[in-house]
Amino acid sequence: MKEELSYGSVNISKEVIAIIAGIAAQEIEGVAQVGESIASFVKLVSGIPIGRGLKVELIDKDVYIRIPVYVKQNVFFPDVARDIQTHVKEVVESMTGLNVREVNVIIKGVILGKKREEEKVK
Repeated sequence: MKEELSYGSVNISKEVIAIIAGIAAQEIEGVAQVGESIASFVKLVSGIPIGRGLKVELIDKDVYIRIPVYVKQNVFFPDVARDIQTHVKEVVESMTGLNVREVNVIIKGVILGKKREEEKVK
């Protein structure tokens, strides 16, 4: 996205929008991991794991976002998905000034609590 301002132009890349969306999705209660696979995540300087596979499409000032997530066990999928959609839309719009038209959430799997704890011990 490129916007001309009185003192120059502002460019926002799809990758930056994807990072913003990934961080926002990770903040939702019930989300265990954001991204295509648990093994393929990238840790940002902030320490928040943001996975690969987030897709951002820009058409003029409209943004379409696809976010694959893994959820924690014992959560109600529709509530988590709705919370992700709402929060991601609010955060991306407030930080970029763009219009988020869609936030499509793909639930890739469920992370079981005991297995997650065992992985931490290894």
